[in-house]
Amino acid sequence: MATLLLLICAGALQGDALLVGTGSLQSMENILVVDTRSQKDFEAGHIPGAASLNVGFLSETRDGVAGMLKPTEALSTALGAAGVDPAKHIVVYCGMATADDFKDAARLFWILEYVGYEKVSILDGGFAKWQAEARPIETGASKVAAVPAPKLTPKPELLATYEEVEAAAGSGQSCVTDLRSVEYYRGEKKAEIAQKAGHIPGSSNLPAEDFIAENHTVKLLPELEALASADGIAEDKPVITYCNSGRSASVGYFMLRRLGREHVSMYDGSMAEWTAKDKPVETGAGKE
Repeated sequence: MATLLLLICAGALQGDALLVGTGSLQSMENILVVDTRSQKDFEAGHIPGAASLNVGFLSETRDGVAGMLKPTEALSTALGAAGVDPAKHIVVYCGMATADDFKDAARLFWILEYVGYEKVSILDGGFAKWQAEARPIETGASKVAAVPAPKLTPKPELLATYEEVEAAAGSGQSCVTDLRSVEYYRGEKKAEIAQKAGHIPGSSNLPAEDFIAENHTVKLLPELEALASADGIAEDKPVITYCNSGRSASVGYFMLRRLGREHVSMYDGSMAEWTAKDKPVETGAGKE
């Protein structure tokens, strides 16, 4: 667990800078907006000047576990081909037609921070809010030129292994938080990619959708803090987030980063890997 005690690099953005409003986007300098949706949705309409990078293409099935982040070399190739230049301030957005869409933006946010991008933010309200405000829209393929495959420097402290999760869940010195809905946490539902229903023993439950307001924007900081406090996430303890395959868990990672938490990591394998390794699970309310 020593790696979890490392701080996020000093150059990374913090707090308010992690969330960008639609009204301020056009006045920002040295930015690159990155659309995480499918190519079809992107070509039907996107924010002018945006790069297209379907976040689903950055994951793979490995050793029988679905949804695992691709190796660094493959990530570098994909990021370079999409023109995602690490010298720019990257502003990620998703569709946000539903609250569930936010996990796409959060997933790319976590990936970029993990591989060493220093300035990464998410556009609040995503493309749905941009479109609803009648802001300019482009159609067709991305016009962003490819860049040389960037040299990536992964931060292992941001990616928890199943061994670290196992140690954390039993120690009480770290918070292990399940970002899935209550039904999945209790074991009333099971994702196809998981071998067993239930949750990691000792983990608490904080559904990712609770962070999103009814208008599909991120809830205000006092509301986020109240959610974290109610879940027992202490400011002085490391936190590991997980879900079924590292998507909803990325939402938890982003929200805790937004709150200024420094010791946050994400279990990419989540329940898909945990149950594939036949690790124990619990059902019922648990620490919900």
